[in-house]
Parts: sequence; C-alpha cells; structure tokens
Amino acid sequence: MSKPTTSGSAVDVRRTRGSNGWFGWMAGMWVLFFVLLNSGRIDDVANWIRDLPILLEILVWVVLFPWVLATAVWTTSWSEGLRLTLVILFAVIWTIVSIPKPSQKR
Repeated sequence: MSKPTTSGSAVDVRRTRGSNGWFGWMAGMWVLFFVLLNSGRIDDVANWIRDLPILLEILVWVVLFPWVLATAVWTTSWSEGLRLTLVILFAVIWTIVSIPKPSQKR
C-alpha cells in the first residue's frame, strides 16, 4: 500500500503564523514596556502587580515573565546604568529567542 503524499504546507503555514504571532506579541510587549517606561508609568504598573493577591501576582509573573522581570529590575534602587543595561539585555535576548525560525523540511 502506498501512503498518500502530503506536502505539509498546511502545517508549515500554521507554524509560520504561530511563530510570527508569537514574535509580534513579544516585540509589541517590549514596545509597550518602553512606552510605559518613557512616560513614567512603569512604577504604577509595578505597584499594581505588587498589590495583586499573591496567586494572581504569581500568575502574572508566569504569563508575563520577561516584562515583569524588567519592571521589577527597573523599580529597584540599583544604579540607572545597571538597570538600563539589564532591561535592554532582557528585551534583546527575549526578542532574539522569539524570532521565527524557518521550518526544516523532513
């Protein structure tokens, strides 16, 4: 018996859309983070997260980890240069990791 041949293009398209969507989400969230940072509202976001009930705060940390981590770092009393360096590193590394990779043909 012969197997029906499929090109797998539907699977490739679905993976590409998902990858592009994830990358768009990551990049958009970093843009939002820096807009909030530039407008001076990042402290309000940090206070809002800290004021959540503990289970919701944990959920926010898990779901939005890179941005909450960057928010937590930015609101510390560390030097501005160190905070800026760490936040930029977080943004660059998480964005690079999120860049869609071309699918490999099997």
